[in-house]
Amino acid sequence: MPERAAIRPVLEATGPPPAETVRDAASVTRSLVLPPLRSAVEELHPDLARLCGHHFGWCDPQGRPTGTEDAGKLLRARVAFLAAAATGTEPATVVPGAVAVELLHNFSLLHDDIMDADERRRGRATAWAAFGIPQAVLGGDALTALALRQLTPVAGEAGRAAVTMMVDTLHEMIRGQAADLALDKIPVDEVTYRHYFDATYKTTALLGAAAAIGALLGGASGALAGLLHRAAGGVGLAWQIANDVEDIWGDPAATGKQAFSDLRLGKKTLPVIAALRSGTDAGERLAVLMRQTGASASEEELRMQADLIEAAGGRRHAEELSARHLRGSLDGLAGSLPPTTARDELTALFRLIVTRGS
Repeated sequence: MPERAAIRPVLEATGPPPAETVRDAASVTRSLVLPPLRSAVEELHPDLARLCGHHFGWCDPQGRPTGTEDAGKLLRARVAFLAAAATGTEPATVVPGAVAVELLHNFSLLHDDIMDADERRRGRATAWAAFGIPQAVLGGDALTALALRQLTPVAGEAGRAAVTMMVDTLHEMIRGQAADLALDKIPVDEVTYRHYFDATYKTTALLGAAAAIGALLGGASGALAGLLHRAAGGVGLAWQIANDVEDIWGDPAATGKQAFSDLRLGKKTLPVIAALRSGTDAGERLAVLMRQTGASASEEELRMQADLIEAAGGRRHAEELSARHLRGSLDGLAGSLPPTTARDELTALFRLIVTRGS
């Protein structure tokens, strides 16, 4: 995927990420997480185990094995492992937390696909498209229960803190999703940055929790876990803003999406809001055009919207804001963790998430 414009200033200042260290972390993560992840799913009712197995890519809708160990990128589990390693802990110590964050992430995907009416994910039918909405809703609920179940056996204060973090994160994710649905209903003349940032909790909350839970299970102090939580949450926000830019101006061949994909849906993403609140003539013209077309704009009108957003400074502001949040997160790591290979790998992974998606 081409490098996102939003993070170019950061890359120019720090150089390309050391991809080989990130690949090493990915290999360790897969070897440690996939077996207990599959075991957890197999505990479900057979119908739900088949649905979730299809969602993860392990079987087809009829339950026939696909012969793959695919379960997505496992980025949140990698964040948990690297956060723990950066505090001096062996990865095996945080397996329950790493499995839990991946289960909670996939709960959100199952429900998101329903709310967004998406029929394809990772090259296959989404769970609701293959099994129906009631089963997919129940599958997401089941993954939530499994996520919490991973952490309840963890003894001591670290286990209690991790469970509390997971419950709080679930609350924040749901609030963020509700804010995202509400964002679609807010008139263009009334939408604000606050509306947008409230909606991003559906993305940022779990990434922050992954780092914090990894640190907590690794024996880190609450203060250090909090610093890592904020740093990873900032990465999530940087990624979301960069993704907003890409969904309007990205190359369809690289993104796999139609050009102007968010504009087609009438989404009020950060570049759109920045343009609408810019006080410029282009911003005023954009508001008029969006009120007139809604989510049924023609190709020409979509192109006009993108041009007006850029003329009003919306794209530039989004790119700068994404770079600022990523830089803040990287500075947070440098200021809170000793210089180790694990810190370098976590830094590389943070930058990879923003530049190549999560």
